[in-house]
Amino acid sequence: MVLAMVEIITASYMVPSKDVINIAIEYIRECRVLVGVTDTLYGVFADPFRDECVEKVYRVKERKEKPIPLLASNLDAILEHAIVRDKVVEDLLEKIWPGPITVILDISKNSPISKLVHLGTYKVGFRIPASPLPRKIAEGLGGLVTGTSANISGLKPARNINEAYQQLGERVDLYIDSGTAPIGVPSTVIDATVKPFKIIRAGAIDPRVFKSLH
Repeated sequence: MVLAMVEIITASYMVPSKDVINIAIEYIRECRVLVGVTDTLYGVFADPFRDECVEKVYRVKERKEKPIPLLASNLDAILEHAIVRDKVVEDLLEKIWPGPITVILDISKNSPISKLVHLGTYKVGFRIPASPLPRKIAEGLGGLVTGTSANISGLKPARNINEAYQQLGERVDLYIDSGTAPIGVPSTVIDATVKPFKIIRAGAIDPRVFKSLH
C-alpha cells in the first residue's frame, strides 16, 4: 500500500466497530471528508446538510455541476426529505433496499439538505447500501451522508483504499479500510420522478431484474 502521510484506520466490512463509527461521525461533524467502503465501491462520506462540507466533496473529486448521491441509514431517513406520492414507488423502495440501486426522488423545498447536493433541482439520488459502515455513520448524522464514488470525476471508481488514495491522496482527511468492496461496480440508477421510471445508469443490477419489480 502507498498510503503515506494520511490517516487510515481499518474496519470489518460486516461488523465495523463502534469506535470506528464514532471516529467517522466526529470527523464528519467537523466538516471533514472521509473515504470508506460501501457494498458497490468506496465512497466519499461528508455532511450533506452543510454547504461548506459538500463543497469539499466537489473539490476532493474535482467535480463540476453534477449532483451528489446520498446514502441513508434506513427508509424513514429518506422519507423525511423525499416526496413519494405514488404507492408503486413506495413499494419499490421497500423491495430494493438495502442494495445497489440508487433512486432519484423529489425532495421537499423545505428539506435541510444542502442545495449543492441537488444543484437547485430538488431531485436527489438516494440509496440504502447493504454495507453496515455507511448506514451506521448516516444514522449518527441525521440519517444521511454523501455517497459519491471515491475517485476523480470521470476516472475509474475505487474498489479499495489503495485505488482511492492513488486518485484522491491527501485531499481526504481519513481513509477507512475494509478490504475490497464486494460488488465492485457502481449502483444502478433509476429516476423515479418520471413515469414510467427511467434507468439512468445500468450498474450493479441488470435492468431486466428491475423491470420485474414494478
